[in-house]
Amino acid sequence: MARTENLLLFSSSSGSRYGYDFDGRKSDGAFHYTGEGQLDDQVFTRGNLQLRDHVQLELRPRLFEEAGRSRVRYLGEFRVDTRHPWYAEEALDRLQNVRKVIVFRLLPVDALAPVTRELRPAVTKPAVRDVPLEAHLAETFQVQPNREPTTAERREADMVRRYTAWLEASGSSASRKEIWLPDLGHALYTDLFDLDREEVVEAKSSASRNHVRLALGQVLDYARYVDHKSRAVLLPSDPGTELVQLLHSVNIACVYETPTGDFVRVGP
Repeated sequence: MARTENLLLFSSSSGSRYGYDFDGRKSDGAFHYTGEGQLDDQVFTRGNLQLRDHVQLELRPRLFEEAGRSRVRYLGEFRVDTRHPWYAEEALDRLQNVRKVIVFRLLPVDALAPVTRELRPAVTKPAVRDVPLEAHLAETFQVQPNREPTTAERREADMVRRYTAWLEASGSSASRKEIWLPDLGHALYTDLFDLDREEVVEAKSSASRNHVRLALGQVLDYARYVDHKSRAVLLPSDPGTELVQLLHSVNIACVYETPTGDFVRVGP
């Protein structure tokens, strides 16, 4: 990047077109800075490698921020936080494909960082807690946090509410699980956790093959961290015998809604 000891970093609002939506000072006292690379997953090469290893490489990161058209403001010399240097996020690249980006946490060298509330728990191992069902924080919103939910996402949320009401009418109760991981900048959320069955549930707005396959992967991912006795995929209609067998092959139940508003559970 630079041939001198200075490593020049620039943060601009125009970067949002390439998924650079995480840049800026946060309440944890750090400046969050998205790594370079406008296509595909970001990796630790070139500038990203230099910034991560700037101490060993004897480089001094100098941060500049957009201050108007064709103007920048010098914010000072920064260093990567040694305690929590970076985390992974999901964002859109310039072709509007979802990919992984690297977000560095930069601390000012010539000023003390303010002592403020952390944006995320300082976790060194996976941490899980119950959250209210009303806190419908869909992971898809992480990519574009300011957008409105799509019709499919609203259908999914409505189905989860109907299933929750159906469970409660049967004498059961439910919550959600929030999962924090050390190398992820945001929490993961289960769609539902059946407290009586101790079951991790992932919901999808369609019973298509692609939706079932996506749900299968998500529920297996969550189940690695959440203590549970069973796992299930919740669908708006019967996906058919072959897809039910796919779920059963990895010990996942299929729950689907009938036209009359009831729910059918097909256990493995």
